[in-house]
Amino acid sequence: MSKQEMMRLREMLLKRRKEIFERLRQFESDWQPLTERDIELEEEAQKADLTRLFDELDEREQHELEEIDLALCRMAVGSYAICENCKNQISLKRLQFLPAARLCRKCARKYEEKQEKLPPAREVITRGQVPSEYRNLSNEELATLILERFRNDGRVDLEELQISCRKGVVYLEGVVPSESEHQILLQILTDVMGFTSIVDHLKINKLTWEQEERAPGRADFPLSVDVDEITEDVFESQEEGKPYMFPDRPPPEEK
Repeated sequence: MSKQEMMRLREMLLKRRKEIFERLRQFESDWQPLTERDIELEEEAQKADLTRLFDELDEREQHELEEIDLALCRMAVGSYAICENCKNQISLKRLQFLPAARLCRKCARKYEEKQEKLPPAREVITRGQVPSEYRNLSNEELATLILERFRNDGRVDLEELQISCRKGVVYLEGVVPSESEHQILLQILTDVMGFTSIVDHLKINKLTWEQEERAPGRADFPLSVDVDEITEDVFESQEEGKPYMFPDRPPPEEK
């Protein structure tokens, strides 16, 4: 997989993560006025239904957020796009539709047929062990140590970078000026300091692939799409890893 393709998939994951948080915030803002006014007896059932809906949304979207974080973690440590079952590469075609996919298409079908489930994404993320020389440090001390290592390296602008650590996982938030500086941070964490669990939420100010001229009619696919529902012409158009090109205009008979 090329660097450009990896960056595009990462951007899709971050975009979807942002959409989930924005939808939850909107839901909460819609719910708040309902809790602050008197509710007639006949409205109590509706209020209970709304509460259950919120709980269901929260559980489902929390699961999706964890799947996204696992994909971002694997991108950071270099193990992204490897099937958790057979250890083979997950095809680019599948990842373009499901960037957080943990199984190749063949293994996903086997799991579905046997009604088996993968370990929760949160459990997989926290399996990473803190390097032995840092295990006696608190979360705050560990974050401070990492930031100091970045500062001593001197190659990255740290002004908008935030670092936190929880249960052996390093979380990166904020903005870095370029993809090259982004890669420097990841290289220090993995190759120099030895961390194996990094959830990378960093935004890059200027993505090279975004500056390239994009052909008319090209469109990114949504994150959550059932691959089995995608039509054959879409798959055929991507046999060589090329994205599907939507027509620029309707056919003559539809004008």
